[in-house]
Amino acid sequence: MNSIHYSTRISHNSLISKSKIGKGNYIACNTVIINTSIGNYCSIAPGVQIGGMQHSYWWLSTSPRLSKHCISNKVTKIGNDVWIAAGCIIKQGVTIGDGAVIGAMSFVNKDVPENSIYFGSPAKFHKKRLDDSLFATIKKSNYWNLNPAEAKKALTKIEDENTLPPSIL
Repeated sequence: MNSIHYSTRISHNSLISKSKIGKGNYIACNTVIINTSIGNYCSIAPGVQIGGMQHSYWWLSTSPRLSKHCISNKVTKIGNDVWIAAGCIIKQGVTIGDGAVIGAMSFVNKDVPENSIYFGSPAKFHKKRLDDSLFATIKKSNYWNLNPAEAKKALTKIEDENTLPPSIL
């Protein structure tokens, strides 16, 4: 059974099973999400796989029809305002913290702390996404629990009160 907030957009050819998905998210095409909890305002690019089963490669058979040793009960947790780029695989039971970014084609098999950028196979820490004090201000605002208009106001206020890194554009 799924619980998906009505404001989350899900693109075609996506499979979602046994998951809870918050508000304001978008989930691109060809995505598989199994036994996962996703916060609010997350961006999930095409071809991402989150959660799923670990087959019993250590036992006599890897088939879930034959083996009672396959593992499929670990919940994967994705925080708020997380961006998971195209082609990523996030193993079951992993937690990705608020504000994290996972680079394209990454394989995530360990927890990812909030406000961090990880990429690679296996995914490794690259850098903090934002300065710790700025991220603390963002987190304290709790904007991800607001509706989009209120969230934009909260973020604009934070932007006006802080010196932000220069835009890439």
